[in-house]
Amino acid sequence: MQVGSIVRSVHIAVPAGARGIVMRLLGDMAMVAWYAGEPGASTPLNTEPFFLADLIDTGELVRPASTQMH
Repeated sequence: MQVGSIVRSVHIAVPAGARGIVMRLLGDMAMVAWYAGEPGASTPLNTEPFFLADLIDTGELVRPASTQMH
Protein backbone atom coordinates (compact mmCIF):
# COMPACT_ATOMS: atom_id res chain seq x y z
CA MET A 1 0.00 0.00 0.00
CA GLN A 2 1.25 3.48 -0.82
CA VAL A 3 0.06 7.07 -1.02
CA GLY A 4 -2.56 7.18 -3.76
CA SER A 5 -3.76 3.59 -3.27
CA ILE A 6 -7.51 3.15 -3.58
CA VAL A 7 -8.87 1.13 -0.67
CA ARG A 8 -12.07 -0.36 0.71
CA SER A 9 -12.88 -1.43 4.26
CA VAL A 10 -15.43 -3.53 6.10
CA HIS A 11 -14.82 -1.52 9.29
CA ILE A 12 -18.01 -0.36 11.02
CA ALA A 13 -16.99 3.32 10.60
CA VAL A 14 -17.00 3.05 6.79
CA PRO A 15 -20.33 3.01 4.91
CA ALA A 16 -20.91 -0.01 2.66
CA GLY A 17 -19.66 0.64 -0.87
CA ALA A 18 -17.40 3.54 0.13
CA ARG A 19 -13.92 3.68 -1.35
CA GLY A 20 -11.02 5.80 -0.19
CA ILE A 21 -7.68 7.19 -1.27
CA VAL A 22 -4.65 6.82 1.00
CA MET A 23 -3.43 10.39 1.53
CA ARG A 24 -0.61 9.75 4.00
CA LEU A 25 1.06 6.79 5.70
CA LEU A 26 1.73 7.10 9.43
CA GLY A 27 3.55 3.96 10.62
CA ASP A 28 0.91 1.23 10.86
CA MET A 29 -1.88 3.70 10.05
CA ALA A 30 -3.01 5.65 7.00
CA MET A 31 -4.98 8.86 6.55
CA VAL A 32 -7.76 7.96 4.13
CA ALA A 33 -10.09 10.34 2.25
CA TRP A 34 -13.36 8.44 1.90
CA TYR A 35 -15.92 8.82 -0.89
CA ALA A 36 -19.47 7.48 -1.15
CA GLY A 37 -18.49 5.50 -4.25
CA GLU A 38 -15.81 6.07 -6.88
CA PRO A 39 -13.17 8.55 -5.60
CA GLY A 40 -13.40 11.87 -7.43
CA ALA A 41 -16.72 10.98 -9.06
CA SER A 42 -18.89 10.73 -5.93
CA THR A 43 -19.62 12.64 -2.75
CA PRO A 44 -16.62 13.08 -0.42
CA LEU A 45 -17.40 11.77 3.07
CA ASN A 46 -14.50 12.48 5.44
CA THR A 47 -10.79 11.93 6.03
CA GLU A 48 -9.75 9.78 8.99
CA PRO A 49 -6.89 7.60 10.19
CA PHE A 50 -7.26 3.83 9.86
CA PHE A 51 -5.02 0.92 10.76
CA LEU A 52 -3.53 -0.64 7.63
CA ALA A 53 -4.91 -4.01 8.82
CA ASP A 54 -8.47 -2.61 8.42
CA LEU A 55 -7.93 -1.55 4.80
CA ILE A 56 -8.34 -3.65 1.66
CA ASP A 57 -6.09 -2.49 -1.20
CA THR A 58 -7.99 -2.65 -4.51
CA GLY A 59 -4.79 -2.64 -6.56
CA GLU A 60 -5.75 0.68 -8.16
CA LEU A 61 -3.62 3.79 -7.77
CA VAL A 62 -4.36 7.49 -8.11
CA ARG A 63 -1.34 9.63 -8.88
CA PRO A 64 -1.17 12.54 -6.40
CA ALA A 65 -1.34 15.99 -8.02
CA SER A 66 2.12 16.88 -6.68
CA THR A 67 3.81 13.94 -8.50
CA GLN A 68 5.86 15.01 -11.51
CA MET A 69 5.33 13.29 -14.83
CA HIS A 70 8.39 12.60 -17.03
